[in-house]
Amino acid sequence: MLTVTVSGSFHRHLAAIYMAVGEFREAGITVLSPSDPRVIDHIGEFLFVASDRVRSIRLVQDRHLQCIGASTFLWLVAPDGYVGPSAAMEIGFAISAKTPVFSSNTPDDCTLRQYVKTIPSIKHAVSRVRTHSRTTHTPNLLIDPAGPIRESFIHLDRLNNSFSNAHIGETSRVESELQTTKQFLTDVFDF
Repeated sequence: MLTVTVSGSFHRHLAAIYMAVGEFREAGITVLSPSDPRVIDHIGEFLFVASDRVRSIRLVQDRHLQCIGASTFLWLVAPDGYVGPSAAMEIGFAISAKTPVFSSNTPDDCTLRQYVKTIPSIKHAVSRVRTHSRTTHTPNLLIDPAGPIRESFIHLDRLNNSFSNAHIGETSRVESELQTTKQFLTDVFDF
């Protein structure tokens, strides 16, 4: 399954972001964030969209970053070349996560231009990732809360059973289960 996260200035390019999300959906690409870019609320200049489940700037941004890391690629909407500070941070995160960044417009900033692959259209981006797609990461708590929470209970229940059924001097099974649970929780809650 191919996935994309869309970044850009909501204040300057909201209509273009909305159109990009629709175009990706029509092409059969799953848009992880923003899945519904209709603005419904704000805190100061930070805009919340319909797909934002909570009204916390930090949690919304953390979720968006996790979506970038889990996406096949990041699509940058910058029709006039403008990339705001939040989108610039998101490009940096994508680079760190080894998520390719594409845009149909070249960013004004000379440094960002080095990291954003300019291609003619969304159609070309879809074609490119279909032939060169990478494995996506397992979604974490902020992307899909129900699954990781459910699986956390399973891990914790196994750990509880290991402690309850352990005999004196039998620690290897408990230690192994503890290590497995710690690793799972670290992976899932690493945001």
